Amino acid sequence: MQFFHETHIHFVKHRNRAYLISLALIVAGLVSLIIKGGPNLSIDFEGGTLVQLRFDEHVPISEVRDAVIAAGYGGGQIQQFGSLNEYLITVERISEEGMAADRLLKALNAAEPTGGWRVVSSQEMLPDFSAGFEGGNLVVVEGDSIPPVDLLRDAVRANGVGVIELTKESGKRIAFNLPFLGAEAKAADKLKAEVEKRFPDRKIEVRRTETVGPKIGEELKNRTWAAIMISLFGILVYISWRFEFRFAIGAIVALIHDVVITVGIFSLMNKEISIVVIAAILTLVGYSLNDTIVVFDRIRENFGLRRRESFDRMIDISINESLSRTVITSLTTLFVVVCLFVLGGEVIHDFAFALLIGIIVGTYSSVFVASPILVEWQNRVIARTAARVK
Repeated sequence: MQFFHETHIHFVKHRNRAYLISLALIVAGLVSLIIKGGPNLSIDFEGGTLVQLRFDEHVPISEVRDAVIAAGYGGGQIQQFGSLNEYLITVERISEEGMAADRLLKALNAAEPTGGWRVVSSQEMLPDFSAGFEGGNLVVVEGDSIPPVDLLRDAVRANGVGVIELTKESGKRIAFNLPFLGAEAKAADKLKAEVEKRFPDRKIEVRRTETVGPKIGEELKNRTWAAIMISLFGILVYISWRFEFRFAIGAIVALIHDVVITVGIFSLMNKEISIVVIAAILTLVGYSLNDTIVVFDRIRENFGLRRRESFDRMIDISINESLSRTVITSLTTLFVVVCLFVLGGEVIHDFAFALLIGIIVGTYSSVFVASPILVEWQNRVIARTAARVK
């Protein structure tokens, strides 16, 4: 089956216009990311708590917000999810440094009531898995007199405060490295209790609860970056081995182009980047790469069959010969993704949206980014050769 027969479209001729379109999309996305301080990462990466509630009747969002504020989470985000009587409540990662300092101070006063304890500083330390550090709360305190470190550690632990490490900094100052308190896990219970208290006459169904602590969030970030970098390196090696190094560069640039535009559009539309969206982005990387390799394979084949043609013309012929296959594959995949986007529901809405963008941008980049890069590369080689001859 073919949609196009004997097409003679001059793709290479219009590559500069395509570059301008790509540049405009990339710049718009990057400006949005800079203004917003980076991508809008979900609790999968930042840590936090998500609670999905469904009421038997519609409840004004303002009243739900009042309940969230009463629970102590004034910065929580509330949005309707699917229907008018269903809400998604998201509480971003809760800083534990204040709670850790209060708990430690109570434990110290209970252990040494005459110590004159006071908190000098407290800070939350994120995990650094490359260094084997799991993170925690660093609290520095001063006292009128500091008892032996081992005795103080045992006394604090006996009063219900875990201590990872204890360091005496001076005669009256000591630093405590405390484990995370798990504030996110407690947030879900507090939210549910407050909502049930605020709406006693309503039947409330808790449809979903997700809690991600800072250690898991940081680990997911590291693993996501590792997966992306390993994928790009593997692609570079594979295409360099199967084709040539310049083909690999074209494919990598096209993939970076697709990912940056997709993330930029998510930023422009203020959508969250979750682990599901990352899965969609990695999927579109594979899809775009497959499409690019099909075009590259035809280009390599025409290297031997059309030696009399100019390089630009040979690239155009190769793209035109694979155009029907590219369009059919993209349209059939696009049809399925559109169905998922429209009918799949809110849970996979962002996943389908990322694929939708990726298929369109990936097909475009195979024709107008990856292949023209070969032309630019060839033109530079010819220019350098001519310069050496002179």
